[in-house]
Amino acid sequence: MTQKRFSYFTLPHFPGPEIAATEPFTGRHLPKPIRTRWGVPIGMDFHPATVVTLSAKSGPRFTDFIHTTTRLILASEQVCGLFQAEGVTREQAEYLPFVLKDKKGKVRPEKYLLINPLMKFPCFDFERSEYALFSEEATTTPGVKEICGIEKLQVREDQIPADAKLFRLAEYPDVKLIRSDLLDALKAQGLDSGLAVLPLGGFLT
Repeated sequence: MTQKRFSYFTLPHFPGPEIAATEPFTGRHLPKPIRTRWGVPIGMDFHPATVVTLSAKSGPRFTDFIHTTTRLILASEQVCGLFQAEGVTREQAEYLPFVLKDKKGKVRPEKYLLINPLMKFPCFDFERSEYALFSEEATTTPGVKEICGIEKLQVREDQIPADAKLFRLAEYPDVKLIRSDLLDALKAQGLDSGLAVLPLGGFLT
């Protein structure tokens, strides 16, 4: 039987100025906020009572996904439920609630969670992508080529496990990818509002 082919997209990207957006995640939210870019567990340090405030430049629309300049996945409870139903289990990603406040400090009624993908796969296509590398001395994972910047991304699909629908690049964990069938499931349920993705091969923004 021929294995079904999927497409992959990077996320999240700027969805437009009309979408609600939070302040950047800093040391006020996590002891080491850079860990949100590494694909490591942060739940022990990110309490459900953590307050995240809307940015001064936030748009008025509260959609299924909201934006943050630190490029974290902030999604509604409904999105998180769909992800888990589609196989993105709590072993594969953390689903971390927080308290969202508006610009005046009032708690918003909408409930959002920070989705932290934990799976990382060394699937970067060094031949077809356009990128720059860290020196060996600057890498954090011995034996893995780590990228310090990507202009155009391609992946080696044969290196991606069959159950991977939401994951990170091992070589550059700040880049997160979603598989086309999971994206289709979001669209089918009308849960993709506020989500901006980019196909592989284009310039990353």
